[in-house]
Amino acid sequence: MKKWFMLQVWRLQQVAAILTLALLSLNLALQIYNYMDWRPEIFSPYYVVPLLLLVITLVIWIIALFWDLKMKMWREQMAVAMERNPYAKEKMNAKEIAQYALIWLPIMENLGKTDPEAKAHAESLRAWVNRALKDDAAARMEWNELLSYIGNHSDRLGELGKK
Repeated sequence: MKKWFMLQVWRLQQVAAILTLALLSLNLALQIYNYMDWRPEIFSPYYVVPLLLLVITLVIWIIALFWDLKMKMWREQMAVAMERNPYAKEKMNAKEIAQYALIWLPIMENLGKTDPEAKAHAESLRAWVNRALKDDAAARMEWNELLSYIGNHSDRLGELGKK
């Protein structure tokens, strides 16, 4: 239920940004037109309001381009989002779990046959992946979906993701 609700919020947010700007531009254009008492009779609202709408939209677009290309504020926004995201540190998503479990663990375990330090690191990584799957039901569900998509390799993964 929570995931469905968040999906609906995400869908609304995708449309809301564009609609908000469009409605803001239209609102400003209509208000500015009403305050233009000096306008001659030949300036019909059918021509002036769309012209004002275009000018306001271009001004907003130019500010957005400046914000993006010159100020590069999205970089700082992403840095803050990563710092504040609890999943960015100790928790892993399903793709990270798959990378570690399907690629790095077999390599490290193979190296661990001759190197005890590599074996210790492999055991630590296996424990971390196991803990990530046991502690987070959503990650476990995504892991199982991912395994069904790429083909089940449970014979090679041992106890990963088992309760």
